[in-house]
Amino acid sequence: MESHGSRRLGIPLRPLAVVVTSVVVMGIASLVYLWPTIGLLHPASNHLIPRTAAYASYVVIAESASDAYVLERPAGGGPSSANFYRTWDAGVTWRRIALPALPNGFFFVVTSLPAGKLFLRTFAFGISSGAQQSYIGDGTTWSQILLPDAGTGSLQMIDARLGFFVVTQTAGTPPVQELLIFRTVDGGRTWEQRLSLTADHPSGGGLGLTDDTRFFGFSDAMHAWLVVVPQSWGTVCGTTSTRDPIQQLMASQDGGGTWTPVSLPNPPQFSTELGIPVFPGAGGAGYLPVTVDTYVGQCPPVGLQYAYTTLNGGATWSGPERLPGQTLDSPDGMVWWASDGHQLFRSNNQGQNWKTTAPNLPAAAVTLVELSAVDAQTVWSVWSEGNSQSQSQPQPQVVLRTADAGSHWSEVKIPGD
Repeated sequence: MESHGSRRLGIPLRPLAVVVTSVVVMGIASLVYLWPTIGLLHPASNHLIPRTAAYASYVVIAESASDAYVLERPAGGGPSSANFYRTWDAGVTWRRIALPALPNGFFFVVTSLPAGKLFLRTFAFGISSGAQQSYIGDGTTWSQILLPDAGTGSLQMIDARLGFFVVTQTAGTPPVQELLIFRTVDGGRTWEQRLSLTADHPSGGGLGLTDDTRFFGFSDAMHAWLVVVPQSWGTVCGTTSTRDPIQQLMASQDGGGTWTPVSLPNPPQFSTELGIPVFPGAGGAGYLPVTVDTYVGQCPPVGLQYAYTTLNGGATWSGPERLPGQTLDSPDGMVWWASDGHQLFRSNNQGQNWKTTAPNLPAAAVTLVELSAVDAQTVWSVWSEGNSQSQSQPQPQVVLRTADAGSHWSEVKIPGD
């Protein structure tokens, strides 16, 4: 299996579930999620509805040890207010990237794509996809992508030409549930419909319109993943039995036209919430993050983070491996970086063994907000001045970089700081 090649961002797994591609976020990191389920997927996210912030905030997407993008949301800015920069010399100098003219009141997401391309998508709560805008750019010019349907859905671009658009509701009033999957191989100039489930044709391709389908993700032109959640599924405060419904991972090998169940080994004996497989490198190494709602003698159960692993593009899976923190990132599927918000953990063998680092940080860096790993030695990150209990309120942030596996960190000065 080929990887889609775009960079992804390490952000807390529980609040933000799984982000399959690297995203520079203004608002919600929701690139591949089905729009109607967003409130269910992100119950505790601080990114859901951005407030006017008292301090500037940052998102960093690292392309290499010296090459990175930074999106700065200035203090007092609105949803679409931002400055976007790129550095090729580890932050010594920066070039500002002009954004396209964006509609007022819309949030937006920018994704790094292969070959120096960028993908930008706007969105707003309660507004259909037809009113939203999507662009492919190179840091100088932007070209708008025309969607094949005006219904409510989500667009994922794998590179500047290959992308998928998943529609879940019609554009009418009231909206009607449907499931449409479109694929483009020419940057949105033409679209091919891969799946169509409507009220008149409610089942096909191994799926049904009554299924609670979540977390669509596409790895390349042919391989795709989704999670089906049974209507009767719910968190069990205790151990589960073989009679309890489970979430089912589904895979497609024909670009979303047909879907088959994927068997996962060693299912935990507690309610388990599945994410989507992540393949960050060029090979078949990847992982599937899951949240295990573990009963420890009281309710509600504790959500612990695990990950299944694969070396062959998801043909077979091993694990799951327990993660030492709620933030996970990997540059290649083999080397994993994790954090509990204060310590850093690194594994060179897909989470089988971990090395712990207590970073020597500036006084302003108290709690990890997000990280973007480049390799086994280099990580770019954003840290907050506040502790984990104060994260519900905006806190000053600082961008840091390490080139020695987290032992030492240097502050990266952002233009305007």
